[in-house]
Amino acid sequence: MNRRLALFHLATLAWLPVAARAAVSQPYEMSLISGGMVNGVWQAGILIEMEPGWKTYWRIPGDAGIPPRFEWQGSANVESVNVALPVPTRFHDASGDAIGYHDRVLFPLAIVPKNPAEPPLLKLDMFFAVCNNVCIPVKVQRELLLGAINSGAVLETWQNRVPVAGSIVSKARIEVRAGEPMLALTLTNPVDDVFVEADGQIYFGKPNF
Repeated sequence: MNRRLALFHLATLAWLPVAARAAVSQPYEMSLISGGMVNGVWQAGILIEMEPGWKTYWRIPGDAGIPPRFEWQGSANVESVNVALPVPTRFHDASGDAIGYHDRVLFPLAIVPKNPAEPPLLKLDMFFAVCNNVCIPVKVQRELLLGAINSGAVLETWQNRVPVAGSIVSKARIEVRAGEPMLALTLTNPVDDVFVEADGQIYFGKPNF
């Protein structure tokens, strides 16, 4: 079992020691925000604000980390909910490489209603983790009736950070170098990092440019 899976299973069993929990106040706030309707699709977001130095994880969290999970059972007038994840940051700590967000992140939502004439009611059950010197598994519930816009410009800012498929990588291929398979990418523009998603538990480290 790799380290990320081990951390995930431990997190679901509330693996933070009792003494450590007592010493750590809640280092995060999580809220749902509404952005109104655009072309028949409601815009909203999941905003996580953390104390300085704390982080949470992307859907491929790296060597060590816990990906966020979103469930929408109990929502009303909701046909579908698409959760977008903005471009993350790669960081290194005692557990190895991890991919995620420091201090603040907003996950944009696109909600298709069953009845466009009525506002959807979102009910979110979310599991994620926030980490610093210790990691805290978090399971929270939030509810929001979409309608009044309370996002200001913050939702648009994070929507603009969501990657567009095909905008940077124009070609991907597997090559064998020194007897080892390598993923080779052709980029349309220079970038500082590339985050690769793959089926299963495969994690790709920072590429060599």
